[in-house]
Amino acid sequence: MARPVVFYAPHADDETLNMGITIAEHVAAGRPTHVVLMTHGRQSGAIQYINGTFHNGGYYWVLKHDPAFEGYKPLTVEEFAAARMEEFYNALRQLGVPAENQHIEYLDDPNSDGGESVTVNEAKNIIQKYIDLYPDADHYTLSYHDIHPDHAACGQALQDLYNAGKIQYYVRFIISMATRDDYESRGVAIPGGGWKDTPTDDTIKQRVINACRCYADWSPRNGAYAIGYHSVSTQFDKFLTNPFHYLHLPGQ
Repeated sequence: MARPVVFYAPHADDETLNMGITIAEHVAAGRPTHVVLMTHGRQSGAIQYINGTFHNGGYYWVLKHDPAFEGYKPLTVEEFAAARMEEFYNALRQLGVPAENQHIEYLDDPNSDGGESVTVNEAKNIIQKYIDLYPDADHYTLSYHDIHPDHAACGQALQDLYNAGKIQYYVRFIISMATRDDYESRGVAIPGGGWKDTPTDDTIKQRVINACRCYADWSPRNGAYAIGYHSVSTQFDKFLTNPFHYLHLPGQ
């Protein structure tokens, strides 16, 4: 039987924008593929756009939302988080990950050790949990080179566990789109060396496109608010134009 693989996504949409191709390829290869979401989305600034508190600079929706005019009520933080989790669930179903292989942790809960952010120690505890559950698994997360502190914390946690000999098999790190863009805008080489992972066939590519569409679903009466697109629509658009991920090995 094929060995399992575990992906650790710091936030909902990371599993699609920054890992979707690689996830879909592992599913297609017949490997038991698990995705662990480290946070449940309470802290995203997109809630301010959807509730009409702020205008998101003309990206995606262009107009400032007016919930009363558009026929929905402003979201509470809990309602917003639940809607974001639904986008995550639907996107992973398009990538081929069944519900029983989707795992949600709560490292952005205000009562967690790191408060509203992810700490290296918190991430290590979560990753160790899945190392124990799946001792023969490979493990993927975003890179410790990442410009987002939650992403970098997950990467450093996985690197530390690998260095400590806790993982028997492969470990891989992914440079997020935002980090790639940041380095490219400054004319600096992308850290970590590494390689591109592009869709191996049109089916993989279409599955990833369909996963992205789950983050663009707007239907307030049905609890859908296109949170992913309100948050990072330009990244979705860029990814769909040229879908690939950038991976590197431990210690690079």
